[in-house]
Amino acid sequence: MSYEFEDTEDFVVDDLFKKKNKKIDGKKKGNRTELDLVKVLNARFNTGFSRTVASGGRWGQMGSNQSLPKHAQDIFSGDLIVPQGFKFVIESKGGYDDVDLSNIFLKGNNVIDSFLKQVTSDSKRCDRKPLLCWKKTRKPWLAFVLTKDLPENNFQYTLQYRNWTAVALDELLQLSDDFFLE
Repeated sequence: MSYEFEDTEDFVVDDLFKKKNKKIDGKKKGNRTELDLVKVLNARFNTGFSRTVASGGRWGQMGSNQSLPKHAQDIFSGDLIVPQGFKFVIESKGGYDDVDLSNIFLKGNNVIDSFLKQVTSDSKRCDRKPLLCWKKTRKPWLAFVLTKDLPENNFQYTLQYRNWTAVALDELLQLSDDFFLE
């Protein structure tokens, strides 16, 4: 028995053995990262941290919260709601695995610069110090703090980037409560 097909465009043949790249849902990944950071901070300080509702969409180009009263702006600045008296506004970033830290010594990095610009903007809005927490996939948390805000401390490793110092978040969290709380 023989079959003849006049129009072969009716058939789609997929390579069944080719590994398909999974599309990453950035919003879900960001939410998971923020929740992970909340757990880390609540373990260190025993309570008081939670994810900001609509984190990431609150201060967008539309400026939807520009009309909020000052006390509400203070609460909803940054990716996390922090305890009263906490000196820092926190921006949480997860992923961005393609950011190559070795290249920052040659020409800086636009992605890191955008992170730092965002947390600086939040910081000015609520009159708290900026703290960027960044976690690449399957890597430890890094914390970027303005160098002038960081006490003289003998961290095992630091990275100076512009007027910021990056340290392991685990080491930063070993500083006394006075560094973090008023």
